[in-house]
Amino acid sequence: MLKQEQKDSLIAAAHQLSASSSEFMNLQNFLDNGFPTSRLEEWKYTSLKSMNELTWNWLSPTSACSIASPVNWQPLLTIKTCNGHSSIQSKLATNEVEFLIFDDFVAKCPSFLSLWNAKDPILTENALYDLNTALVSQNNVLWIKKGVKLNQMALHQFCLNGLADSTAVQSKLIIYLEEGAEFSLMEQQSSSLNEKEHLSNYVQEIWVSKSAKLTYIKEQDFQNTVSHLDHTFIYQFDGSQVDTFTFSINGGLIRNNLHFYSNGSQVISNLNGLYVPADHQLMDTHSVVDHRMPHSESNELYKGVLLGSSTGVFNGKIFVRPDAQKTNAFQSCKNVLASTKATMNTKPQLEIWADDVKCSHGTTTGQLSEEALFYMRSRGISEQAARTLLLLAFVQEVIDRVEHEEIRLVLSQKIVSKIQKSLNITF
Repeated sequence: MLKQEQKDSLIAAAHQLSASSSEFMNLQNFLDNGFPTSRLEEWKYTSLKSMNELTWNWLSPTSACSIASPVNWQPLLTIKTCNGHSSIQSKLATNEVEFLIFDDFVAKCPSFLSLWNAKDPILTENALYDLNTALVSQNNVLWIKKGVKLNQMALHQFCLNGLADSTAVQSKLIIYLEEGAEFSLMEQQSSSLNEKEHLSNYVQEIWVSKSAKLTYIKEQDFQNTVSHLDHTFIYQFDGSQVDTFTFSINGGLIRNNLHFYSNGSQVISNLNGLYVPADHQLMDTHSVVDHRMPHSESNELYKGVLLGSSTGVFNGKIFVRPDAQKTNAFQSCKNVLASTKATMNTKPQLEIWADDVKCSHGTTTGQLSEEALFYMRSRGISEQAARTLLLLAFVQEVIDRVEHEEIRLVLSQKIVSKIQKSLNITF
């Protein structure tokens, strides 16, 4: 549980932000529960108990965000979120896509309120969503309008920067694709901080309307002093398709809660993830795919390379409700322990209440094939080089699913560099 002085400072922060009565109710839920510990099943391997003992600054300052723009490609538009404060840096000349605060958005699009009020994020045993709701001072909405088809990738630069004290940063992004819209977003998550511990508590709530299509790529590359808690809720409707990619490259602790809600028929949900933790890093993926209507499909592919004394966690849940007949749901999680000190914890889950479905899940954790290593050694390749090449071949399946060539190249280079550094090898 939180220390009393921390509770007092949290309440003071909420008053300073002029929190509403409903936001104070959210805050009270967090005050009653504190940061989750290993006593809770959902947090068995990723306890945040130590965070209850730290002295946090609950209000993050506005500061400049210094992230280098990606090379070799020009974003459609650029949004920056620095220490929880968001702004649009460049935008379209037309009004096909708008980035605006929530109140202005619902004034222009009042029909969205029914969707907002019907949302039901599943975060059992986790009050971090309530903490975010209580302390985010301004909800921002990225609105892609009806029938707009944008082939060029947009960019969201998400950073923690210039925080002197241990700070718990709350961030939120709302995305709404109207009927028939098509949109692609690349999100760079990074940090530039001192040696003190920092917490990033980030929520994304995404609605993908009838026949709309979203591609969402996340690159998570933080310093080891950062604990990043990422909660993404995606609501899909008839004929929509969502492709998500989560590349967890660096960070002291990264927890990804990714929840899909299939609220229509002919829905396609593709979840792809790759994590490469090294010494003293913990990377945790908790996914939920909730099939509620018939004739929907979900595909999950997660891979992990665990280096040094790292820890990985994968918990993937698939729900198939009674009305979700003719559902196809497939889940695969494969992991390689590149070190005898690494640990991987996996728990795939299926809960099916319909009888006309095709569902499967599987998870494997092991070391590199000794036969493959022997074959490469017999061809004159050193042991370390052979291990590196086999690991790169293992992760490439996920990277190759990204259609954007320049982004694939950048991700490959970062992952190659990390694996080589951990194995102490250069070519």
